[in-house]
Amino acid sequence: MRKAIAALMALVTIFVFAGCAKKGENIFGKKCSADEALKLAKGSDTVVFEDLKCTSGKKVWDSFYKKVSSGKPASVVTAFYYTLDKDHVSEELYEQEKNDYPVMFFYLVEYDGTGFKVTVRDSSKEEPEKTDTFKYLLHLTGKAREGADYSAYDRYVLADEQNITYEDIMAGLVSSRSDAAYHTCFVYSDLK
Repeated sequence: MRKAIAALMALVTIFVFAGCAKKGENIFGKKCSADEALKLAKGSDTVVFEDLKCTSGKKVWDSFYKKVSSGKPASVVTAFYYTLDKDHVSEELYEQEKNDYPVMFFYLVEYDGTGFKVTVRDSSKEEPEKTDTFKYLLHLTGKAREGADYSAYDRYVLADEQNITYEDIMAGLVSSRSDAAYHTCFVYSDLK
């Protein structure tokens, strides 16, 4: 009888932990407004960013990063919630864009032991917007440029090149040359 109870408890434990591991992925597929998605994400194992500041799930991210750094397959869902700040955009742009905010984008980041796949979906849409693959997950930290609204950054970016810097990526984004941009995807952005 004790063996049967022990086996049953072990089975229940496996199902409980398996269910917990999938909570973020279940949220990834749920269609809802940005505000509803924010509430659901904060109540789960999703890593949440509000206007590029991590507000929930840092330990979940740290656990994911530790696993992939040691070569173990893992997945994580990150959620980026954006508002439109009237004080930082022109009045004209604010009027044009105000009905499109807030928005929430989910990123399902998966590592299979050899490479990364990211799938991005707007919380208010049924289908993912894009899926892409990358070789590396880079951890980029540093001080902000002069005049920025933050003093330092802590960012993780998926990339195909291992030896690029945050400055390289940003320079490529603003370059007028189409071949200057790097194939990257920011999946974690915490501004301090």
